[in-house]
Amino acid sequence: MSLVEYSDSEASENEETHEIEVKGFHGGSKSASQKDLKRKSCGGLTNDLPPLPDAFHDLYASNSRVSTQDDPTLHGGRQRGAPHVDGQWPSHIYIEWYPTSAESSKLATLIDKVSEEVFDGDPKLQSLLQSDLGAELPLHISLSRSLMLSTNERQPFLDTFKHFLDMSTVRPFEVGVSGVHWGTNYEKIRSFLVLQLVRPDQNALNTLLWASNETAKAFDKPTIYVKPRMESAEARQRGRGIRGRYTVSRVNDIQDCTPCFHVSIAWSHGSVSNDVSAGIRSKYFPDVKELSISVKAVKVKIGNTVTSLPFSANAIDTAGIIGA
Repeated sequence: MSLVEYSDSEASENEETHEIEVKGFHGGSKSASQKDLKRKSCGGLTNDLPPLPDAFHDLYASNSRVSTQDDPTLHGGRQRGAPHVDGQWPSHIYIEWYPTSAESSKLATLIDKVSEEVFDGDPKLQSLLQSDLGAELPLHISLSRSLMLSTNERQPFLDTFKHFLDMSTVRPFEVGVSGVHWGTNYEKIRSFLVLQLVRPDQNALNTLLWASNETAKAFDKPTIYVKPRMESAEARQRGRGIRGRYTVSRVNDIQDCTPCFHVSIAWSHGSVSNDVSAGIRSKYFPDVKELSISVKAVKVKIGNTVTSLPFSANAIDTAGIIGA
């Protein structure tokens, strides 16, 4: 499995997609102790304030740009997956997850354990749960690569994805965790500690991936996770896509990419040996096997603008898209 490398220019430094390889699947260090990254309650008191609405988080999904140059020192040593180009808008389709306090505490403990075992307590494993200032950050399930759109493509891209999302008829769903894995990106520059996900009801993740990839193909952008398929000349002639330039995949041909779906929770420079990776998978899954992610919407981020597209609870699978 691979994870997508997200461009750091317009996007939040912590709202990244990663394209990593996890064995068996196809398709700068900080001075603060890692334990300081745990989310703490104030003296054990509970917070009775109501949670902020989801739309509030979308307004502040990106940090202010501090430079127009590609400077890794501004991003914790991370390098851009694609250089900054004026008039190009880094874009991403994803599911957002804000863990509860209890879930965050469990994940922070897991990160501490892995950091202690792999790095002997040296805080080279960087948590994705919090910002440098201790603010809680959302985690993500990527449904696309980091896609660069021109200014004129922004609205048509969003409209096209809405079209395919409506076709998918996905309803709100829950997705559980199937394992803990360690992988590296294609360039072997960074490693990621990730939660592997189970196949949810409605085949929802694969169906949303289908909607995202069909949108990417409509704009001649790279797809994610799926294996390329050869199409006959007859098939290409028979199906001209929504923008008249490509063939829409048949909805009953949705590929099962379940092993590729993941949530990254921490990262480190460099790679980790196969033995260490295998040990983490077998040892730490019991720590997170009870976690469950509630999914009620998918988000599209184009530049600094985030659009949340909630699912309809009354959607009916009349087109036969959603599998068992």
